Amino acid sequence: MANPIIRRHYPIPDLSFRDFWDICSRFQTLHPEYRHVYYTVDGFESFIILDEPNVSNVLKKLDGKEQRVRKYSARFYTGRTHYAEGYSVSEIQYLPVKYDRFKQGLSFYSDSVNRLQYYQFEEEIVANYPYEVNEQPDVEFGKPCEVLALVIDIRGFSTFCENPNIESPYTCGLMSAFYDMVTGSLERFPPDLTKFLGDGVLAIWENSPRDREIAIETALTASLQLTSRWKLVQENPHFTHGAPEAVGAGICFGLASHLKICNDYIGRPINIASRLCSACPGDRVYVDRSVPDLPLKYKKEEYVAHIKPYGRHNIWSFGNERRIN
Repeated sequence: MANPIIRRHYPIPDLSFRDFWDICSRFQTLHPEYRHVYYTVDGFESFIILDEPNVSNVLKKLDGKEQRVRKYSARFYTGRTHYAEGYSVSEIQYLPVKYDRFKQGLSFYSDSVNRLQYYQFEEEIVANYPYEVNEQPDVEFGKPCEVLALVIDIRGFSTFCENPNIESPYTCGLMSAFYDMVTGSLERFPPDLTKFLGDGVLAIWENSPRDREIAIETALTASLQLTSRWKLVQENPHFTHGAPEAVGAGICFGLASHLKICNDYIGRPINIASRLCSACPGDRVYVDRSVPDLPLKYKKEEYVAHIKPYGRHNIWSFGNERRIN
């Protein structure tokens, strides 16, 4: 199993370069495969030191310039040839003071250190360089924005998977085929957020007047295509036990909030799109009346859906058989 990317931040105050060097040495002691390290010292106006492997040279060049330092960086490599096949990289940075959007403190990044190895290194940091943790949670109220929300899911998925003949690898095959179809149908104008929801997918476009019409056409066209293309999965020879009955979709438009801390969106349009998708039969696409600039090449039908907690909800209903040539 591939190691997940590790990112950490520690608000440690008042580290000198010698302290930073000590932390880097502790990392190399616990991870001897990272034999090669290159130090960079970034000043507020220009680089003071760039990719220097010799610590004594760093100390000489840095002498008397500590007040000009914006950031210390150390990049660790498993080989001297940085672009050789199979090489790995880890990086430690330290900012003496907050700069722009970057927090003061020590930061770590690695694409190859496993969690157990990193836990041991983190123990070294906590034990030797104590720091105060802010007990108050960061609060972000989100950035208001205009969004188009599309929710697509597989009808009857839970009931289908309760069949004792359906094991988890078979379920994974169905889900991967579904995810591939959805992401492929949206690649012409990709969403700002694509979130997999088990047997469903949430796609969100953050719109402006310039691209709103393109996002709406992409979402509606993809939804209509998927309701018919799902037959390809049902007829696929890999799925000997069959597949759930159909795919449904709901679309809504309106104001929401973008939560940067986890790159997510919160708002009523997403909730309504989810409710419309749940109420939608497998051969239809339900579109909220708030969605503007709907493509004229698709014929729409007035419909009233019953969705919680809104009750009777006026919508547009689309189906492939109603397409205008």
